[in-house]
Amino acid sequence: MSERDTVMRDWAKAEEALYPIVTTRPDLYEACTDLVRSLTDHLRNVPDLDALVATFRTTDFATDVQQAGIDASSVSPEIRTDLVRGAAYAMRSRELAGADERVATQVAIDRARRAGDATVMIWNKGENELHPPYRRVEMSVATGKAIALSTEISPDTMRAVFIAVGIQLDPETGDATQDDLLAPEKTFTDPEKWRAAVAELRSSLLASD
Repeated sequence: MSERDTVMRDWAKAEEALYPIVTTRPDLYEACTDLVRSLTDHLRNVPDLDALVATFRTTDFATDVQQAGIDASSVSPEIRTDLVRGAAYAMRSRELAGADERVATQVAIDRARRAGDATVMIWNKGENELHPPYRRVEMSVATGKAIALSTEISPDTMRAVFIAVGIQLDPETGDATQDDLLAPEKTFTDPEKWRAAVAELRSSLLASD
């Protein structure tokens, strides 16, 4: 695991730890969420994930608060500042990761269109489709019709389940639209039946007109 991944994991843990603590105190919850929001707004000046990690490594809570224009004396001593700081960095990291993904999606669509490809892979996370977590989204370049595939762990059986659904995306950007599902979500426990269903979806939604 890279240093960046390790730091981002620590941020996520801080965020997870913060809110169960403060939800028992509505006043503390409001103070923490306001503080997280203010720090996140300040961090919007940081342009990418590597810079965000560097900022975290070279500053501390007091510095972040000062640079964000927050009166340090207004921060309640009951607030876990390490958790608040981690939660703010976690929130900003999600914003940056989302922006990176949108850029990568746009590049993939533009490249497929220039090459004359009928379909484009706009999302592919996971090393093996049979091993969760896994997710793949394939889209028709011309129509934006897409199939989303995923492999997850069932909370009931703790075994892998395989999911397929047909969705409508914006063919220019790959963004979700408000249209109804093109094919209802189906869940399988047998990977071969899942693959057969995926093949049918691909034929009906992604085949060239």
